[in-house]
Amino acid sequence: MHLEISTKLGLIGIKTTPGELNIEKTQARLEVKQEVGRISIKTEKPKLKISQYEPMAQMGYKKASDAAVELAQIGKQKALEYIAAKAEEGRRLQTIEKGGNPIREIAIEKAWRKKERQGGFTPFARVSYDSEPAKITITPPEVKNAAHTGYEAEFIPGAIKINYRRGQVSIYMRQYPEVKIDIIL
Repeated sequence: MHLEISTKLGLIGIKTTPGELNIEKTQARLEVKQEVGRISIKTEKPKLKISQYEPMAQMGYKKASDAAVELAQIGKQKALEYIAAKAEEGRRLQTIEKGGNPIREIAIEKAWRKKERQGGFTPFARVSYDSEPAKITITPPEVKNAAHTGYEAEFIPGAIKINYRRGQVSIYMRQYPEVKIDIIL
């Protein structure tokens, strides 16, 4: 007699479906619109007027009209001086009988004239100038609404979409346990 025992183990099967979590989101946005700032600026250049006429006139460079007026005055002055000198000579010649030699003295005075020094080439008058300052005009843009500062902003919040599918675990018997006993005679 012979005894035979055979066994099969029980096996279980596990089937899993993993869970899924899907998250979709949109970004939050801030949209800003801004007007371009504009300022109007107008400028006028400064002006400087320099006149060198007085120093140049003192050195002899004059307008024809000014030179004519000056020469007329000098001519008048010289004529008056000449008349005064001739009157003085006449007065001196009247006293010829009192002695002395007025003719000789007048001749010597006229032979060696006294020279009058008249400046040099350096003018004594100063350059005259006149200036006008620069002008700047700044015009800001017109403000239509005092509360409006030149820009507009809009906030758009983001959205979150969540999709969840839970996982599953299935347990089943893949093989049932078995015990066989055979007796062989």
